[in-house]
Amino acid sequence: MSSSQDRTAFEPSEKSAESDSIAGGRGARDRAVVAVTLGLAACFVGLHQLVPYDGAISRWAVSLIRERRLGGDVVRELEALQQYGQGAVTILVVWSIWLLQPALRRRLLDWLFAIVLASLIGYPAKMLIGRPRPKFGDPEHFLGPFGVYPVSEETGLRHAWEIGSGISSDLWSMPSSHTLFAVVMSSMLWVWYPRLRPVAVTMVVLVGVSRILFGAHYLTDVLVGGAMGALIAVPAARHHLGVRVVDWVWGRLVDRDATPALPGLVESEQRARFRELAGRV
Repeated sequence: MSSSQDRTAFEPSEKSAESDSIAGGRGARDRAVVAVTLGLAACFVGLHQLVPYDGAISRWAVSLIRERRLGGDVVRELEALQQYGQGAVTILVVWSIWLLQPALRRRLLDWLFAIVLASLIGYPAKMLIGRPRPKFGDPEHFLGPFGVYPVSEETGLRHAWEIGSGISSDLWSMPSSHTLFAVVMSSMLWVWYPRLRPVAVTMVVLVGVSRILFGAHYLTDVLVGGAMGALIAVPAARHHLGVRVVDWVWGRLVDRDATPALPGLVESEQRARFRELAGRV
């Protein structure tokens, strides 16, 4: 009798704790949504204020190259470094991680997820925004999805999404995809290798500066590309989004009885983190 009463007495508190936990999780998500929304609104206002200065900044930066104020070796180094985050560099870094750290191999799925998502968002954004490159000297012109622009006498008026009409990427200035993918790579390095964080930040800055110096993008293009990369890649790296997607697809399309890889991966990472902390002590 008493044991039954004891169980009954404890049941409300357990349910209450569970409901409090659920409510706390929802509250945290709501706060995160509000913070992201306010942050994006602030970024939009800030970018709107910066756009009028894009032309002057671009002309000054490009003049450093054209008037040879920067040494030839510096220019050549920047030309190479701006490819950080692009195909060949990404393959080399992924290959190195695969060979040197087998424990991180499955986490490369998070990087792949971020690259795919960045491509699916970044390139359509270029076409929908339709901003002419700095070489046209028209920094405050945004075509949108329906506007046209006189690219050249040969091609005439074109939409930004007319990719097969010989306009190349002349109307794809915003966002900067080089900066976007540089931030994707640096976000992975930031999360996986905390000691490399200064290198990760430096490389993103070098890519962004190089894109402005070589007349490929305006300052605001670089800032938008960087913000998009961070919003995509940081959650992908921190929350194992690539691993989660593969677990979900595998469990529904390949083997419904398969054990998800994520719990074991998280456990092994926690053990590795504990060993690292213990080693510091």
